[in-house]
Amino acid sequence: MFSVSNEVQDMESLPSIKAFIVASVLVSVGMVNAGRNDRRDTCSNSDTPCYDYALTYIMDGRTENFFGGNRTEILAHNWLIGRTEADVIQEGKMATAWLMTKYGINFTDVEDEVYLDASNAVTSDDGNLTFTAFMVDPAARYRLVSASKGHKVEFFNAPISDAGWAVIVNEDYSASGTFDSTLPQGAMIVYGDYIIPLCDQTETRRKKPKGKGRNCRNLFNQSTLKIHYESSAYMLTVDGVIVIDCIVKETSWGVGIARGASFMEPDNLYSTRNVLTFPATAP
Repeated sequence: MFSVSNEVQDMESLPSIKAFIVASVLVSVGMVNAGRNDRRDTCSNSDTPCYDYALTYIMDGRTENFFGGNRTEILAHNWLIGRTEADVIQEGKMATAWLMTKYGINFTDVEDEVYLDASNAVTSDDGNLTFTAFMVDPAARYRLVSASKGHKVEFFNAPISDAGWAVIVNEDYSASGTFDSTLPQGAMIVYGDYIIPLCDQTETRRKKPKGKGRNCRNLFNQSTLKIHYESSAYMLTVDGVIVIDCIVKETSWGVGIARGASFMEPDNLYSTRNVLTFPATAP
């Protein structure tokens, strides 16, 4: 009788237990939604506006050859987004055309191999300028740590492949073009792409992709990010610190800006913090 009574009591208590569980779940969901709404509401506050996209890059690796890049490495960088060798050469020619328009610097007649290998760098007849292909050494550990899209945020910690073309200023140079100012000795002008694979490689092997971002559930709905960058003016190392100031472009996001700093630490340690925002300024 005692056990039967307990069973009856247990059965009678079931509705209240179920009600408690349902209520707890609803409260939890409400709290989560409230948190989301709070974050979303901050975007409409003029004191805390949200960018369409904001990305944080970090570099903290050691390398003795920071700006290298042989033919194989530079082609591999571009193959990440399906560029052929001919495509890479064409991109390089776009870089020299941009240099001519913005700075009046003419390297438009260089051989095709110059666009493909840092060892084929060329220097102007007066010795003032050097044009080179480059790729940041992966040992520098450049990576996309986190990104936001409006009020949404995601952690990535994804390696960045960074390559392109650069002009190194060997002596003070009076530039023309739209820049029309002096480039100081030691300055560098860059034009290239950040390419960031976002898919987990084991996942892509298990299931063949059938469209953009199919195997990559991420903030961008993309399997690989390609963000173009070009110098706003120039980069210059002062007391071991390089100030990053670039215009950035992404096909669907439009034009933004990249700003940060790179510190050259002892023992070939490169410590970089770089933030990209689209659009360039807060709405």
